[in-house]
Amino acid sequence: MLSMVLIGLSCGQTDTTFDMRYIYHMDQNVDGNGFFSTYQSTDVTNLSLSNTAHGSGSLATDSKLNTRNGAKYDEKKDEYSKTSDRGIVFLEGVDYSYAPSSMQLGKYSLPITFHSRGSEQTALFNHISAVSMNAEFRDATTLSKNLSAELYWKLTSSSDIFESKIDSDSRTNLNFEAAFTGLGHVGVLDKVRKNGSEAVLIDEDYRGTYYITKNISHEYKYKLNHQADDWLPCCSNGFADMNSLDKKPFKSATGIFDCTCFDTPAKAEFPRKE
Repeated sequence: MLSMVLIGLSCGQTDTTFDMRYIYHMDQNVDGNGFFSTYQSTDVTNLSLSNTAHGSGSLATDSKLNTRNGAKYDEKKDEYSKTSDRGIVFLEGVDYSYAPSSMQLGKYSLPITFHSRGSEQTALFNHISAVSMNAEFRDATTLSKNLSAELYWKLTSSSDIFESKIDSDSRTNLNFEAAFTGLGHVGVLDKVRKNGSEAVLIDEDYRGTYYITKNISHEYKYKLNHQADDWLPCCSNGFADMNSLDKKPFKSATGIFDCTCFDTPAKAEFPRKE
């Protein structure tokens, strides 16, 4: 397990900013028999992933979790630095078979038997693209699964007195193959439309013994370029596009605001009286 945090603090007379960036990495291997209950959740800016599981019986699982929030690591230079993107990557392999498990609890060590069939769920939420995905297995007597999930978002912006730019790139991926006996569910929801209706809606349920392969991906790009007019908009419309009806009450702006060249006269048009 590795966790790294970059913190920037800037204090001034009228302004205070706090900038926190981090990298988190976890490798996990579990192999055993009995009762288990797990919960994993990770959140970076506008991205979140959760993974839950419980059951009784035999369990063998390997998983990796990588989380970055505005930071990156260069292995060759062994250096950490700031970046404009953030992301979550989750990899998991599971082999599970159900069996009742008993354990002795209490003052007199009375045996208690747990009858809990397997349950696993992985859920992704991308608040930039308004997309959510999930894969869930419940009431399972057997489950063999390989899953990979990714959430990514990069935001760059720049501005000056004449123009401002925003460039946003986001993607959401959920891929898995699973063989199970029990209940299976796959869901995808895309609510990027302004009116709130679903652009994509997937709701699948399976009960019995199945083998399922799914590769789901979504990419969202947003670009905005905004140009500001000058204080005197002679070359970007304004006075330059006055129609004939406007010129009657407001007169014409020709030669003043239309960026035409002006030749200096040899003598004043209206000479001063002596």
